[in-house]
Order: sequence, then C-alpha cells, then structure tokens
Amino acid sequence: MKLFTIGDSVSQGFMSGAAARTDLAYSTLIARAMKLTDYRYPKLWGAGGLPLNLENVLRQLQETYGTDISAFEWLSVLQPLGKIIDSVEDYYERGQGAENQPDPSGVEFYHNVAIQGFDVADAWLVNAETCKTEIDSNPNEKKDNTFGFPSATFYRTALKVLNPSLKPQFDQYTQLEWLRHHATQEGVENLLLWLGANNALGTVLGLSINQTPGTGSRSLLSLSREQREAWNLWHPNDFAVEYAELLDRVDQIMQNSRNQNFNVFVGTVPLVTIAPLAKGFGETMKIEVETDFSDSQESYIYYKYYSYFFREEEAVRKGKQVFLTLNDAVYIDNCIRQYNQTIKKLVAQKNQNYSQPRYHIVDLSKALQDIAFKRNAGQVKYQFPDYFNFKYPPVNTKYYHADQQGHLKQGGLFSLDGVHPSAIGQGLIAYEFLKVMQKVGVVRQINLDWEAIFKSDQLYSAPISLMHELYENDRLSEFFIDWIAGKPAARTESFHLKAMAEDSTL
Repeated sequence: MKLFTIGDSVSQGFMSGAAARTDLAYSTLIARAMKLTDYRYPKLWGAGGLPLNLENVLRQLQETYGTDISAFEWLSVLQPLGKIIDSVEDYYERGQGAENQPDPSGVEFYHNVAIQGFDVADAWLVNAETCKTEIDSNPNEKKDNTFGFPSATFYRTALKVLNPSLKPQFDQYTQLEWLRHHATQEGVENLLLWLGANNALGTVLGLSINQTPGTGSRSLLSLSREQREAWNLWHPNDFAVEYAELLDRVDQIMQNSRNQNFNVFVGTVPLVTIAPLAKGFGETMKIEVETDFSDSQESYIYYKYYSYFFREEEAVRKGKQVFLTLNDAVYIDNCIRQYNQTIKKLVAQKNQNYSQPRYHIVDLSKALQDIAFKRNAGQVKYQFPDYFNFKYPPVNTKYYHADQQGHLKQGGLFSLDGVHPSAIGQGLIAYEFLKVMQKVGVVRQINLDWEAIFKSDQLYSAPISLMHELYENDRLSEFFIDWIAGKPAARTESFHLKAMAEDSTL
C-alpha cells in the first residue's frame, strides 16, 4: 500500500461544520500527486454532510431568498431552515446514511481513516463496536422532529469510516488496527500521521480551559472517551505520555510490516487560537515567545480578549459574552508549543532505532503560524506556492466574507466553521507534506493542480452573496456559532431558531 492516512477532522476533509469533502482533503490531493488511482476515501457524505453543512445552509437560503433577506421574509425563514435540518436528520438516522446501511459500493476499508473529533488516544480507543453501542444507547435521541439534528454524530461518522461494510469481523478495528491489517497484509509504504489538535481545540470551541491533571500518569491511557470529555486541554506532561504511546504502537506495527522500506510523516499540532472562529477584541500586545521550531524567540500579536466571530466588541469588553483572555490564549499556545517539542523529541528517538530516518516531521504548526494574518500583524511570513502570486482576489486566514455581488472580501483559507481549512487551505497542507516527501525521495516533484484546487473551492470560485446576513443579523450568527461550538441542539431550537422567526427586526 503506497499511502495510508490517520488523522482527525482536517485529514478527513471536514469543512463548514460537516464531514463532507474527503475528496478535497490534503491526503486525497497527495494521492493524486503520486498518481495513485486506487486510493480509497469515504464518498458517502450525503445530504451535505454530517452533522450539518453550514455552507449548504447559506446556499439554500440564498437560492430561496436571493442576496438579501428582508425583515418581512425573516418571518418565513424558519420553514426552509427546518426543512434543511430535518433532511439531514432523516438521511443519517433513517435513510441511506443510517448506521445500519453499509457503503453501497461494498468497500471494506478506506486508505484514509481520519475521523472528526479524534484526539491522540482515540486512535486505539474507538472502534466500530463502540460506535454502534453509543448510537443505540439513547433511542429517544433518534426520534424524528423538524429541528432534530442527527444523534451521536461523532460515533456515526466514526462508524462509517472504521467499518464501511458493517461486517462483524471489522467491528473491533480502530485506526491503528486498520494500520496493522494493511501492514501485515501487504505492507504500508507511506503513513501520514496527524493527530493532537483535538487535545486542545475544545478551549477555542468552548472559550474555556479545563486541563488534565498534569501528573503524566499512564492511568489516563485506559480511560474511555466519555471519561476524557471533561477535559479540553491536555497538560503537556499528559500529552507527552499519550503521544509516546501512539508512536510506540505505530512503531510496533511498522516494524512488523511486510514493507520495511517505510516512511511515517508526522504532522505537528497547529496553534488552535489562530483559527478565525476565535476573533481577537480590544488592545493588542506583541508577545515574545519561545517557538517550537527553533531555539530563538519570535514576536507575535495577541489580543486582550478572544470570543466568537460576529460578537460585538462592546459586549465582550463588558463581560456580557464569554471570552478567553490574552493570558489564556498565550497559555494554550505555550501548551501546544510544548506538545510539538515533545513530538519532535519522540520522533528523533524513534529514528535512532533505524539505519536511516523513518519518521519525518511535517511542521504544520510553523506553516500555519507563519500564514496567520492577524497573529503576524498582516505581515504574513509564509512562502506561498508561485501560483498564489498575483492571484486575485488574494486569500488570507481572516473569517470568510463576500459582498452581495458575489465578490470575495476576505478569507479563503478557512471554511465557514472558522476552524477547518477550505479546499485551498487543504491544498496548502498537501503542499507542506509533499515538500517533506520530496526531500525524503518519496516524490520527485510537487505535482499539485492549483487551478483545479481553486476551482473546486466553491467558497472562492462561487462566493456566497448572502454572507452579509451572518454579519448583520444576530440571531442567524448565534445559530451558526452555537452549532460550530457544539452547543446543545435543544437550546438552539428553543431559543435561536424560534426567536429568528419571531423577531421581525432581523
């Protein structure tokens, strides 16, 4: 097997709040660059994706109402919005996407087993049987209702990836068990391994910090996913134990692979605070930090407060909205910087066991930090591929916006959830992996079809002219924020959606 991918939502091609575009994920682009015609990935994300594709929501509203929704029309918005949500629920709970429906192609496995929401330990903790049990654990959540989102979305997504055929012999397969299966059957030549972001991302999604104990105890390794959900930031000591376990398990599998001429490309953890979901408010401060990619210090811009995009600065300043402080953001980033030092140290240790390096760092943390517009005060340090030179409109890491004439105003590298990259952003991740793969000798040159990548990115090639409603209408923006941040669906239904229909001032 030429290429196998283990990762989380980014590696899965999660965009705009849904597992929908694995065909545009960086590993799929890498497979194309390597001219692999048999690279398998999930293609069954119907109804716009699971759990809800926010781009689809806006495009369908735009199709109904045009580029502007009048105050009178907002009274009727509840009906089409409910119809969109209900169609997704029906598809994944009772339709072709339901947990009892195998992949119609009959495929038994994918080369890309990345799954949204996975942290490091989920690579060996979550299997298909676990998913089935969790999906069936609360039948009341699967009742059909107009504003009911698909239940157990994490486990539904994982089940479709880990056992697409739903055959019982694969029910115990985790991401690492699939790696073992392929390594022993035919050998795995190149492994893309990128996990760790979800060991910190919850801090930005929830705008709070709930850190693990920090004891570095191996007892955390045996905890179930449910027991671990109380934490959203792994103390560097605990992350070190968890990541060491991951690499030990991967190395044990690869040492017994039928192909001993293997390479493992290990992605570093990006700083989650640069995601445009968390908008900076208030005064800025230049902070000197010790980077995780050199022995020197670098200066970066941080804001006094961080809250969700679309929030009003005055409300954040007065404490009427939840926020992270500057100190919180710096602390989260410093934890992640320590994660990456740990990853690089562990990779170096693994390479000492081989006559030539088998593990290779792909420093995505540095790349994404260099590309961050606001973190670098607009002076982006990243060296884009030549294709980006004089490409108009230019792209950046700001939250996406387009005018009513359908012209991109800002953004382009992140999808509408403000966390996951767009198709163009996925292309840049593929570019970073391929640079290292070229250096190692896996590929001779970097063959990315940038014209096709830009064209495939509908947010760029066909901007949403209804975007201004998200910036101007509090109810709609709060609905988006609640969904992205993982707030309970019941609260979304009872407050924001009903209020949206009743509030004629929208």
